[in-house]
Amino acid sequence: MGVLPANEYTHGLYPYPARLLRHIPRFLLATDAIVDGVDLVFDPFVGSGTVLLEAQLRGIASIGVEQNPVAALVSRVKVRAEEVGDAETRLDEVLAAAKRCRRPTIPSTALGRWYAPQALSALGRLLTVISEAADLSAADREVAMLCLVLTARRVATTDPRIPVPVRTQRNAAATASDVWEAWGAEATAMVAKLERLPRRRPPAHVWTGDARDLDMWPSPEEARTTLLLSSPPYGAAQKYVRSTSLEAGWLGHAPTGRTVHIEHGNIGREHLSAKDATLTTADVWSPSLRGLLEGIGRKDARRAAIYLTYFVDMQAAFTNARTTGVKRIALVTGTNSVVGSTLHTSQHLAEIVQCLGYQRTLSVRDPIRGRTLLTARRNGTPSPAEHIDVFEVNPDA
Repeated sequence: MGVLPANEYTHGLYPYPARLLRHIPRFLLATDAIVDGVDLVFDPFVGSGTVLLEAQLRGIASIGVEQNPVAALVSRVKVRAEEVGDAETRLDEVLAAAKRCRRPTIPSTALGRWYAPQALSALGRLLTVISEAADLSAADREVAMLCLVLTARRVATTDPRIPVPVRTQRNAAATASDVWEAWGAEATAMVAKLERLPRRRPPAHVWTGDARDLDMWPSPEEARTTLLLSSPPYGAAQKYVRSTSLEAGWLGHAPTGRTVHIEHGNIGREHLSAKDATLTTADVWSPSLRGLLEGIGRKDARRAAIYLTYFVDMQAAFTNARTTGVKRIALVTGTNSVVGSTLHTSQHLAEIVQCLGYQRTLSVRDPIRGRTLLTARRNGTPSPAEHIDVFEVNPDA
């Protein structure tokens, strides 16, 4: 398949952490045996929309579900169906109106510590215009909101090398003019990326929701021709939320700057609820996983509880696949090291799926030794392995 351009289509629209390498879904969706009889691609852990965009490029309709509202916004813009020309005009109009506006909207009390006063006011004026403009379609409003959070990232007093916000002196004296300039640069870059999308693409829909909720899944009629293709979250994936905390603040999802309430709803989290604390290893289906978690618990009870909660959540999510009758499942996973023990996530998720009546038809382990087809890493640091497993529903199960 060779090297793919870093900003191909809209894949580089937003720097979401730990994005799925697009080589992998492209490879899978180009394999006839995997897409045979498939009319719909479904990703219940859609992240920043890599799978949905690749499904569009392959000519297959798709649906994604994502709990992090920032990632859901990114995904919706990434697979945007509307004409790009309208977005370009609307972004210019928003900027012009914001320069005239004198009523900044600051949706989080914590945002002030991350911006110079003039920059904060200018960002707030952009938000006022975006929120109140009557002539913005829902899709154009989302493009404008994504442009806003990208602009806010650019002019924040944060260290761009660190995913979670860490305060520095960078942009400490940023002005309104700096914000207008950053908006213009982000708008130009975004429109250029959107223009790269093929004109004729099948629909892709992104729902902000929870994969454990059966209502988020395809109907039983759709599921018979559905490929579930996803890279599930890590067992302790709270940094996905923390790294987007400023964006969540601007989008109105973190009014006090705290994102714990978002993390509590995520599959893969470190902040556990009182309900999570009632789980025991008896709640996991796999005897081997049960024993591993008990061993981890003897070293670190908190880490064991995090991964116990994760696998119980994944059992609930994949039960929905079986309940609706999803035809085929393709999972891309890695391994985790937990207090000195190797946790083979692919193996344990495979056990869950097989317990539900699916048969494994393909298993590929890709040891990561460098920048190869399925294993390229932005910083070149090798990761232990990628695992690709494909399962087919057993009609007799």
